[in-house]
Amino acid sequence: MSSTPSTADSVAALAARFRAAEALPLAPDASTRLFARLRFAAGGTAVAMIDAAGGAAALDRMAAANELLTGVGVPVPRILDRDDALSALLFEDAGDTLLADALPRLSADARRRVYERAARIAARIGLAGTPLLDGAHPLSRPQLGRPRLRWELSLFATHDVAARRGEVDWALFSELGRFFDHLCDGLTLGTAELAHRDFHARNLMLAANGGLVVVDYQDALLAPVHYDVASLLRDPYVEPDAALSKAAAAAYAAERGGPADLEADPDFALAALQRDLKAIGTYASQARLLGRERFLASIPAAERLARRALPALPLDLRDDARRLLDRLRFAAG
Repeated sequence: MSSTPSTADSVAALAARFRAAEALPLAPDASTRLFARLRFAAGGTAVAMIDAAGGAAALDRMAAANELLTGVGVPVPRILDRDDALSALLFEDAGDTLLADALPRLSADARRRVYERAARIAARIGLAGTPLLDGAHPLSRPQLGRPRLRWELSLFATHDVAARRGEVDWALFSELGRFFDHLCDGLTLGTAELAHRDFHARNLMLAANGGLVVVDYQDALLAPVHYDVASLLRDPYVEPDAALSKAAAAAYAAERGGPADLEADPDFALAALQRDLKAIGTYASQARLLGRERFLASIPAAERLARRALPALPLDLRDDARRLLDRLRFAAG
């Protein structure tokens, strides 16, 4: 009978394959991938990733995303080596400093500058990356279209509303279903753009020179407009305040040559609300299914951020959204 290799076995296999003197597992993200930092006898480090569930197809997709993002000037770690038997990639080491962890140590001015830089990167991914996605490009499919967006919201209903909050009112679930349908309809009316798909402060590394490095980009795909900047500015891990969000939104708009008042844009509000409801469902499922209770600490922030989307929602959704968030006792903004 075959069995899934343990973390220790997988890390040892990475060290052997890439000839490292030492391999240390890194804290897991909200996925099934395994990461380890490798140290080499001759000096230097690298980061290895195993994606056993995704296999070679996932490695192909990540390599394609790496090439495309590098080509449009997005700072991502170089891929140094690959092993299909292990479903592993070896990356340039981007360091240990997550933007989310560094923010409390930065001055208000430094936080503003780094968020403006991040917002411009988000704009570049959409503006420069999208024209490169002809029908044959690996990132052209699948898209973050209505079926996927709606499925993500169903996970919010299942793992958070039903399981964590203990709601059993079928009338409430029927109303949520109708609202989710309308929200996804609104999100998918416009033109899709390339998005990182999870562009927030725990997937941005702060380099020693103050620059940013983008990681965890393997799920890059076509998504609703403003999806990445909504992820950045409505990030429950750090809950950017209104002033920081405004400065970053202005930098994003300037990079795109669009209206400066991004946060009054209904397309942004739709993406932001869906992102935060999806995030709550992810946090609840991580705790419920994998025992990762630490994710629950981010739910109150996600609730507050979801409420911040309400004023800019289209009129036909705004009242329904407010009523449902009140009914679910979302934290006040």
